[in-house]
Amino acid sequence: MKSDEGAGNVSISTEVFNGVAEQEPPASPTNGSSQPLTDRALPKSVGWKQKCASYVLALRPWSFSASLTPVALGSALAYRSEGTLDFVVFLMCAVAVLAVHGAGNLVNTYYDFSKGIDHKKSDDRTLVDQILEPQDVVRFGVLLYTLGCVCAGSLYFLSKLRLEHMALIYFGGLSSSFLYTGGIGFKYVALGDLVILITFGPLAVMFAHAVQMMHLRLEPH
Repeated sequence: MKSDEGAGNVSISTEVFNGVAEQEPPASPTNGSSQPLTDRALPKSVGWKQKCASYVLALRPWSFSASLTPVALGSALAYRSEGTLDFVVFLMCAVAVLAVHGAGNLVNTYYDFSKGIDHKKSDDRTLVDQILEPQDVVRFGVLLYTLGCVCAGSLYFLSKLRLEHMALIYFGGLSSSFLYTGGIGFKYVALGDLVILITFGPLAVMFAHAVQMMHLRLEPH
């Protein structure tokens, strides 16, 4: 009797073990749908057209009238004084000012995001919505500052304006565009509007006027 009971126990234990071994493995976790998380499709890579559009939006092109208007005004004052206008110099000046303006916008985007000022309800959500990565904004800003410097160097040879005058005006504007939010961060100490007023006011007008006139005048007429 004991031998039969022992055999029966072995048989039952074997059946239980086999039943457990034959159970199906647990299902993969899902995200609320029938498709497992492990099988989810990876996000598609962004196309080059969408990437270019993202860079253009990051520049905030709707604000460029603030830099083109003083360039046009300074050139118009030079034309009124001399009766001539060098169109190549005008275009080069416009590109230089636009490049500095666009780079300044990117610096503003980067530092506002880094300081936690930009959020989902902000006007500029380039980095908040991950339209671009911070390193993309930095690289693009460096590229635009470089482009502006190349244009300023070309203007030196085209207009024959004295180097110290060219450097004083151009790098004064470049520094202001960066220091608006970078470095000192005038914007964060209630001096941002003053910096913008000076940079895209008399300084830009003086720059456009000087490269046309080939000399610096503090009072264009």
